[in-house]
Formats: sequence, structure tokens, C-alpha cells
Amino acid sequence: MTGYIQLELGGKKRGVKFGNYALIEYSKLNNTGVVEFNEQNPIKLCADLVYCGLKNNCFIKKEVEDFTYEDVVSWVDDMPIAQITDITKVFEESIKATQGIVEIQEAIGSNSKEDKSSKK
Repeated sequence: MTGYIQLELGGKKRGVKFGNYALIEYSKLNNTGVVEFNEQNPIKLCADLVYCGLKNNCFIKKEVEDFTYEDVVSWVDDMPIAQITDITKVFEESIKATQGIVEIQEAIGSNSKEDKSSKK
């Protein structure tokens, strides 16, 4: 996944990185599968995505998280629509990249299953 955007949040520039860890955090935060985000309220969705992207960026860079979920909700409330649109685009691009990887993994998995069944 390449989805990265830098935002001014809480008085400082912060990286928001969408990746597998961000999707895992999202699914834990919402008690859902990673593909069920489309059914969520768009306002909560944006706050959740930014929060998970911030957590992922801290994880990757080995930085200490200096924000809470509540901080992120407040920051997103103050964002202009154009910035929310940019976040959504970056997230969608990262999802498209992941979908390609999943399709390859599924193809490899189905091929290996066929190989095993043909050997019996």
C-alpha cells in the first residue's frame, strides 16, 4: 500500500499512512471485517480512517502516539471538505493496491489447492 498523506493536526504536521496495520486497527476499532467500512457513517469513517492511519504511521516510524481517538475526532471536525476529500482519495488508492495483492494471493491459493488435488 502506498497511501500516505501529511496533515496539520493538533498544531503539528503528522503523517497518515494507510496500510495493512491501519486496516487491522480499523477492524478492531469498529468490530468489523476490513471490507465493511463502506456501510459506516461517512463522518465517523473519516475520523476512524485518520486515526488508524496515524497509528499505522507511528507504528512504521517507531514513534510514540501523542494523540487519542478523541483528539482525532476533534481535528477531523475542523477539517475543510477539500482535505477530507484528499484523505478519502489516498485511502481509496491504497485499497486498490491491496485489492490487487489479494487477487494475486487468491489466485496463488487456488492454484496450490488445484495442484494438491491433482496429486492425489
